[in-house]
Amino acid sequence: MKHLLRLLFLFLLSTSIAFAQNQNRNKGAGIPHEALNAYQALDFEGMPYRFLLPENYDSKKNYPLILNLHGRGGIGDDNETQMRNWTELFVDKAWRKKYPCIVVAPQSWDSWSLFNERIPELTSDEIASFGPAWKKRFDSGRYPTTTVSTGSLSMAFLLVDKISRDYSVDTKRIYVMGHSMGGAGSWNAIWAAPERFAAAIPSAGGIGPWKDKSRFKSVPIWTFHGDADPTVPFSFSSEIFDAMKEDGGNMKFTVLKDVKHNASNYAFYYKGDDQEKGYITHESSDRCDPTPNVWDWLFKQKLK
Repeated sequence: MKHLLRLLFLFLLSTSIAFAQNQNRNKGAGIPHEALNAYQALDFEGMPYRFLLPENYDSKKNYPLILNLHGRGGIGDDNETQMRNWTELFVDKAWRKKYPCIVVAPQSWDSWSLFNERIPELTSDEIASFGPAWKKRFDSGRYPTTTVSTGSLSMAFLLVDKISRDYSVDTKRIYVMGHSMGGAGSWNAIWAAPERFAAAIPSAGGIGPWKDKSRFKSVPIWTFHGDADPTVPFSFSSEIFDAMKEDGGNMKFTVLKDVKHNASNYAFYYKGDDQEKGYITHESSDRCDPTPNVWDWLFKQKLK
């Protein structure tokens, strides 16, 4: 009897601890409230966003800016669920001291996948020429040509413009990054305006195969994708990399062996390859900066 009571006590204790830990995290995203509250909660023309200035912000200095794009699970208007695991890193004291920058994390109401545009009318021959994973999605009717984006990404661009006017932003060092739908948003951002961004880090993303990838061949890109991803096909990234190799683009591609749809757990903490685990980075050309630490690499990139 005593043994059973002891087991019951331990169960209730562990349940209480888990509940307390969950209560200390924002809904859906899993970052502690302490980290969440380090960001200002603001609104731009109906688009909620979180905003973070460097510690000891000095208006006489210019700072790089990160446009951080969430995945599909962050869609909404609560100004919380867009804050994913890596956004906690941006408020880490050591990280902020080493990489002083401005971070803006808008919350989309639909998708970052399109830039205020309609999916074009595509012939059956054009669709047949796409990779198998893309062809399967078109065959399922997932991309009807009547679909028009409501322009969340367009609004995010306007938000960056506003912040650049109001704060001391180094406009030669504006970066875009994100995971899953946010990875797709990162690809679409540099496709829509390659002249805006000094670099991009798309994690487990992709871009419509009808889009001309040569538009962003000069943008320094470091993309990550798990080769066992069941949600966003690995080929979505590998096909872009093949195109960048053909075109002499500036793209690094880290293949994460046996990793599923959680590439963000590696991408935004990456300090170098691990051959034994099968985490290996490939380069599309000799234009690529070989710096192994993802943040050291990012903040070195600058528009010419």
